[in-house]
Amino acid sequence: MNILLLVGFFESFLFPRSVLYEREFNPAHLHEKKFELILGSETRYELAELRAFYFYSRVDRFSIRFTSFGGSLYRENFFELGFGFPVGGKFALGFNFAGLNSWVKDLSNEFTYSVKAGGLYGAERFTMSVWVNNINVPRISSIDYAPISYTVRFEYLVRGNLNFNIAACGVETEMPFYKCGCAFAPYDIIVINLGVNTKPIVIEYGLKVNVGNMFVFYSGNRHQQLGLTHNLGLGFRR
Repeated sequence: MNILLLVGFFESFLFPRSVLYEREFNPAHLHEKKFELILGSETRYELAELRAFYFYSRVDRFSIRFTSFGGSLYRENFFELGFGFPVGGKFALGFNFAGLNSWVKDLSNEFTYSVKAGGLYGAERFTMSVWVNNINVPRISSIDYAPISYTVRFEYLVRGNLNFNIAACGVETEMPFYKCGCAFAPYDIIVINLGVNTKPIVIEYGLKVNVGNMFVFYSGNRHQQLGLTHNLGLGFRR
């Protein structure tokens, strides 16, 4: 199928969907008590067959995420439960447990599950975090499976409204690729994100606007051969 030439099985869930929510991909960040709801959609390379809709909810130290990705011929569904907790004064741990469903019209409807673990160390201005996804190597057949993915990330808060980050990311035994970026809040209601990804080489960008307890965001990138990817969302927090 043409869609599988662009995206392998469960590839959409190996790394964060948006440059604005890279921190939230690590369940260790759930150690901070928050309430948040997000509804969003992503369209990869401006193709309807590569469109995803997702819902995310966070209550205290627990989270729920649901994502449906694909089109009328091929679809992946993802449901995840997560929790995090502090360990001592500067350390935290977290875990996610997810159910994965791969559906191919008139051919198959397969189910499996995934486990993710994360940790972090946070000082006054410096944070180091790490997560490992698909620890159990989920399979839907002897050939098709979701590989282990990981990220080691460093953040440095230069000042209250400017944060720099760099990360090494990878899949199983392949050579890692790298991401670096910054988040800048010129005003209390606006957050601007810029980043560079080395595999493939793309510039990532994002904008979040806060209006009271509500916020809207847009993020995206442009692949040199495949084109633009768009991510739009609406959220509520308190």
